[in-house]
Amino acid sequence: MRLQPLDGSIGVGGERREGVVRMPWWSRGAGPDPVSDPAAARRQLQAEMVRQQRDQDLLERGQLPEAAAARLAEIGSGQGKLAFTSDLAADEAGLLRRHGLSPLCLVGGSAMYHVGIAYASSWHDTEVSQLSAAYNEATRLAVGRLRQEAVALGAHGVVGVRYALIRHEWADRTVEVTLVGTAVRQQDTAPAQPWLSDLSGQEWWALWRAGYEPAALAYGHCTWFVLTTQADEWNEQSSVNQELGHFSDALGQCRTRAAMHLKQIAREAGASGVVGVHMARRVDEVRLTGSDDNPAYEREHHNVVLSMIGTAIRPRDGAAPRVPQTNLVISLRSGRLESGSSAAEAAFS
Repeated sequence: MRLQPLDGSIGVGGERREGVVRMPWWSRGAGPDPVSDPAAARRQLQAEMVRQQRDQDLLERGQLPEAAAARLAEIGSGQGKLAFTSDLAADEAGLLRRHGLSPLCLVGGSAMYHVGIAYASSWHDTEVSQLSAAYNEATRLAVGRLRQEAVALGAHGVVGVRYALIRHEWADRTVEVTLVGTAVRQQDTAPAQPWLSDLSGQEWWALWRAGYEPAALAYGHCTWFVLTTQADEWNEQSSVNQELGHFSDALGQCRTRAAMHLKQIAREAGASGVVGVHMARRVDEVRLTGSDDNPAYEREHHNVVLSMIGTAIRPRDGAAPRVPQTNLVISLRSGRLESGSSAAEAAFS
C-alpha cells in the first residue's frame, strides 16, 4: 500500500472532501482533521508513511515491526498486569500452570511468498523443485518470526502451534504460511532460546515426564508432478478393481522427500527423534503448454503437494533414566480409570 501526500489525490481507504484526503482514522475522530487543520494532518500522514517505511525495512531484515516489538516487550515485562491470551483449553492451561508454566499471550508467524516460474517435464514425472523450495522457505520464515515473538516476550517456549498452508485463488503464484501458538514462561528461571512445539499441553507434560524436551519444529514439503499417460487413462476407465500404481508411487516419492527435509531440520537441532507428525496433501490439476505434437499437451496432469510437520525432541538434561510408573485407580466420582495422583486430588477437591 502506498499513501499519497495531501494534494487532492485519494489514498487507500480515504475519501475526497474539498480538495483534501480524509483517511479512515480521521473519520473516526483520531488525529487532526484535514479540513480544519490541513498542515497538521499532512504532518501526521507523512509521519505515518515514514513509520511504515521503517517497518518495511525491519521486515526485510527479518525483524519485527516497531509496534509489535513494543507490544510484546510490554506484555513480557508484565507492565500493567495485562491479562494473557491463549488458544489453550482450560485443562491445558491448568496442567501447564501446575508444572510451573504460565501462559503469556498468543504469538504467531506468517509469510506470503511469491513462486517464480515452475518447470515440469512433458516426458516423465519429476519433483517441481521451485514449488518445494518455496513451501520450505516460506515455512522457515514463518517459524523464524514465531520464534522472534517468543524471544521478545521473554518466553521459555511455545506450545500448541497450529500450522496452516494456504494457496489463494486470487494469487495462484503465492504461498501463505501461518503459525499460531501460546507462549509460556517457566517460573523462577531465566529464559533461554525458546523451544517451539505443536504438541498440546497434555502431550507436552507427558513428554516432559518421560524425560524429553522439545528441540524445534520440524517440517518438510514436496511438490511432485504426475504426468498422465495413456495407460493411466485406460486404468481410470477400467471396469475392474486395481491399484493406480502411478499415483501411489507419486505419493511415496513426495513422502520420502518431505521426510528427508524434516529429518534434516531435526538433525540440525540436535534432536533424537520427531513426535506428533501431521501430514497433509493436496492434488492440483495442471496442463502443459508447448508447440509440438506431444499428446501430453492434451491431457490433464497433476501436482501432488505433501506437507509434514512435527516436534523434534531430545533427552532432557537431568531427567530420570526411567519414567515413573503411573498407578491407575477407579475414580468414585467419574467411574473411570485415572492416575492415582489425579484421582486423589479430585476426591479431596
